[in-house]
Amino acid sequence: MKYKILVGFIIILLLSNIYFFLNFYKKKKHASIKYETSLVQPNYNNNSKEFTYAVPSYEIISEMKKVKTNAQYLKSYALQNNCNLNYAFVLDMRIPSYKKRFFVYNLKNDSIINSGLVAHGTGSETFKGQLVFSNTPDSRCTSLGKYKIGISYKGIYGFSYKLQGLDSTNNKAFERAIVLHGHNCVPNNEINNFPICFSYGCPMVSTKFLQTLKLYIAKQGKTPILLSIIY
Repeated sequence: MKYKILVGFIIILLLSNIYFFLNFYKKKKHASIKYETSLVQPNYNNNSKEFTYAVPSYEIISEMKKVKTNAQYLKSYALQNNCNLNYAFVLDMRIPSYKKRFFVYNLKNDSIINSGLVAHGTGSETFKGQLVFSNTPDSRCTSLGKYKIGISYKGIYGFSYKLQGLDSTNNKAFERAIVLHGHNCVPNNEINNFPICFSYGCPMVSTKFLQTLKLYIAKQGKTPILLSIIY
């Protein structure tokens, strides 16, 4: 009888230890996942009083005219500053993130030849239908202005391109580690009326679209492609 009680006690003790170990591991794993995703995808809820998302208003024809005007300005700048005269990238942040707003522009033909989704910085999102921008370190905001596409490297988000800010509004890009990179949280196709995930200020695209951009950047040679973020 004493033997059976002892065996039963040992079994209960073992099961308790297993239960607490599994519960601890589950909590630890959940906390890790939450931390990683919070880098790029804050927990917004359209029905929440804390985060009510106002859909941005924009007029697509006006935005396309603005993109074209900016591309023409980039062509003029490229001609005077030994930059690429074939392609330029124009990112119009007035267009909401769930719509394609990263445009590959053919400067020779004066036309858009490709487009994709791009995330903005979590610090730029107000959830009130408008964005804010900053060049301040640790602001996690997108910075407006012209950039040169720099060298490629493999960083925390995989294959990436360094960006050199050319204006007073983005000249801390190196200090802030603002780069062009991909992330699998960015969709390949447009979605409906909700912002996609956020970056820490980098122009972040889908991993698939980054592969497309690599084809153009590979042709830049010693004349870097210009990337412009407008609003």
